[in-house]
Amino acid sequence: MLGLVLEGGGARGAYEIGACKALKELGIKIDGVVGTSIGAINGAMIVQGDLEKAYELWYELNPSKVLDVNDRVFNKVINKNIKTKDIPRLALKIRNIFKDKGFDTSRIRQLLEENIDEEKIRKSDMDFGIVTVSVTDKKPLELYKEDIPEGKIKDYIMASAYHPAFKPEKVDGKIFLDGAFHDNLPLKLLYDKGYRNFVVIRLYSIGRVRKVKDKDLEITYIEPSEKLCNTLDFTNDSARLNLKLGYYDTLKVFKNLKGRKYYLEPKNDEEFFLNFLLDTGEENILKIGKLLGIGDMPYRRMLLEFIVPRIIELLALDDNIGYEELVIALIEEIAQICDIERFKIYDFDSFHSLAMSSYNEHKEKPKNKIPKFVKRNEILSLAAKESIIEEVIFEMFR
Repeated sequence: MLGLVLEGGGARGAYEIGACKALKELGIKIDGVVGTSIGAINGAMIVQGDLEKAYELWYELNPSKVLDVNDRVFNKVINKNIKTKDIPRLALKIRNIFKDKGFDTSRIRQLLEENIDEEKIRKSDMDFGIVTVSVTDKKPLELYKEDIPEGKIKDYIMASAYHPAFKPEKVDGKIFLDGAFHDNLPLKLLYDKGYRNFVVIRLYSIGRVRKVKDKDLEITYIEPSEKLCNTLDFTNDSARLNLKLGYYDTLKVFKNLKGRKYYLEPKNDEEFFLNFLLDTGEENILKIGKLLGIGDMPYRRMLLEFIVPRIIELLALDDNIGYEELVIALIEEIAQICDIERFKIYDFDSFHSLAMSSYNEHKEKPKNKIPKFVKRNEILSLAAKESIIEEVIFEMFR
């Protein structure tokens, strides 16, 4: 049996739905789903067979669909673009939140009412579980769908997502708190049902993560290739970006794609990429060595013993990285400079060709000259790494 574990993380939850879309397209069959907070909400829609509906909800999301806020003002707050004329409205909203002892949850409840179908969840062949914390009883609750009273699944899903900033409300006469305070990544729920094979989608949000110590587990982690948005950033731009990230990061895992910010089919040919680096040519390699403050020596030795390690350091790459990953990382720098479309699967040859044709159209020698003593000093050079890498790229790919 294959279990899907969804972490809590508020607005970051769009990443999970993007990932689940990719899992479905890859034909990966899920037998059970567990989640905390937004993971519980996403999980419910997956179990009831409404993944496409969940994707559409996130794709069309804006803050006012979740919280009692003005979209325009909320966007300014998130983007730290508050103007003097916005302050009175914002101050009034903050006063009302304190007066009500928290954010109003009526819009979240309305979303659950409109989109969670208890009958479908109970009839589904898939296992489903959530985590919440009973403040009244001072204990955590790890609940499977069969443990939840009839007619109460929406209430307990809401209980799993009770952020401390929300206005306190009761379910069955009790007050609950976000399940992240007990277990924000509830793999144990499926483990206790006999699952040993998991797909775990990480959001890296604040919350406790309890580990299962069984060494025989098979876990495939899907992790963001970049830091996700603030957990309260329910803006449309962030939701759509997270959907794409989740989708392509999942394809990267299951298709073994290369790249840090881009997505490339692997060549798996280290000799090809070593020769690619050597093809930079003796003259240009010596120029790069001079740029980096490296003394005279044979160019091959300079490239492999000094330039390559320095590039790895400047790009914050793993020390054990192969030549393929290194070359791709360098070309990714060009792709970012040229603003090449990121969310697409490339083969290396087309990616390299596109990057070079784009770079040749507008490249010019970097204007900001870095003093030699900065380039020679490892700590100082890291502070100026973007400018140094740009100079290296100019010489390597001219």
